[in-house]
Amino acid sequence: MVFICKICEKYPNSHSLVKYEENKDHVVYYTCPSNATNNEIEGILSHFDGTLKETMYKNWIWILDLKGFSMKHFLEIGNTVSIIKLINEKYSSNLQKIIVINTNSYANTMYNLVKSFFNTRLQSLIFFTDSTNNTK
Repeated sequence: MVFICKICEKYPNSHSLVKYEENKDHVVYYTCPSNATNNEIEGILSHFDGTLKETMYKNWIWILDLKGFSMKHFLEIGNTVSIIKLINEKYSSNLQKIIVINTNSYANTMYNLVKSFFNTRLQSLIFFTDSTNNTK
């Protein structure tokens, strides 16, 4: 059954996690926090949890697009930590890769502050790609 976020149903673009593609090997999810219009953490966690429940028994890849990541997002560090904890606790066993694109100095600083909240396995799955598609 496909999850429909009640907040996004009423206010489209409230949250930014969406299924990007699916094939026999995995599901790819895409999120761009700067595109989301609602930063209330309970709604964000409900959206992530409901969306990712569809993937409980499938391998998945997460594309995290940090285009437009700003001081506003940097100051919402608690939201970032809560999302990391949710993924660590419920959805990390079948996560294959986290691809981070369009980083900037705010995003890089945020990552350095929160990377300790990722379990060791998840830390090994994070790949940063610059605008020329070079992986770091």
